[in-house]
Amino acid sequence: MLEAVLVANPEMLMRGLTLVGRQVPVETGFVDLLGVDEDGRLVVFELKREKLTRAAVAQILDYCTYLETLPDSEIGALLAERSGKAGIEKIGDFDDWYGSQRGESIRPMRMVLVGLGLDESAHRMVSYLADRGVDIGLVTFHGYAQGGGILLARQVRTVDDPRPPSGGPPRASDLSRKAAEHGVAGIWKDARESLDYSVRTYYTKSGITYLQRKTTLPDDVGVRGSHAVTIDEPGTIRITFYPAAVDLCHEEFERLKGETPFQAEKPPNAPATRRAPNQWYCRLDEGGWQAGRARLIEFVRAVEDAWRAHERRIADESGGGLAAS
Repeated sequence: MLEAVLVANPEMLMRGLTLVGRQVPVETGFVDLLGVDEDGRLVVFELKREKLTRAAVAQILDYCTYLETLPDSEIGALLAERSGKAGIEKIGDFDDWYGSQRGESIRPMRMVLVGLGLDESAHRMVSYLADRGVDIGLVTFHGYAQGGGILLARQVRTVDDPRPPSGGPPRASDLSRKAAEHGVAGIWKDARESLDYSVRTYYTKSGITYLQRKTTLPDDVGVRGSHAVTIDEPGTIRITFYPAAVDLCHEEFERLKGETPFQAEKPPNAPATRRAPNQWYCRLDEGGWQAGRARLIEFVRAVEDAWRAHERRIADESGGGLAAS
């Protein structure tokens, strides 16, 4: 009964959630619910009709770690196959559906345990994992019998969802306000406008991600995001180039890196490739942005050109045409 209620009302689980699978088979059992959150990440839900225990924590870790081993193509095929059943909307082609309305990558995945109460060992384990950066949360309900029906009351816990309970996805006005608070309003506006060579922009809490049409690189890695402009430290903006952009314009980026102080890091969301295992970022103040502005714009244009050229090569090799954007 709880599962049916949540399928009909996914907002009871998480704001902005779209459920994409119910009782989805994995190696060691069935995932009760799978969803895609407002950031485009896959969320694994494990439901219990009683108190959550440490066994439930182990179970959801098992399911999620298994799904993390699968390539995106297998996950997409699995979800397309399981959709359209038991109250879940039909998804004909998961890649097309995801690319048209969601973020840049379904990873890293999130985990949420759902139950009617919680024992101390489960709470301790989830808190321990959450404190160490594992994206795992709790949603518990109280059930009350009234007349011939049952009332469910959602209990919010601090490890459940880091977003505030009110409001919606970040907007341009929210980010402009944040830029002003960080003292970068001018260069933020200039950077986000002058580096916008994309088919779609995606707002996050800290900035804007620029998305291209989804394509596949030679390593059989599906990619969509090329770069981002974000606000994370007072007095500077951060510009990040994802592995796909570095891979497609490797030589151009090496020249850019020689002129701008970039640093490498493992990509937390964007897929890596063999030639570009890292994403690269730089933080620029007013002077740094003005000094590097022209070269950064030139590189972003080169990425867009290389992206489209790569799409055309794929279309030519497959014997098909490339639809206009």
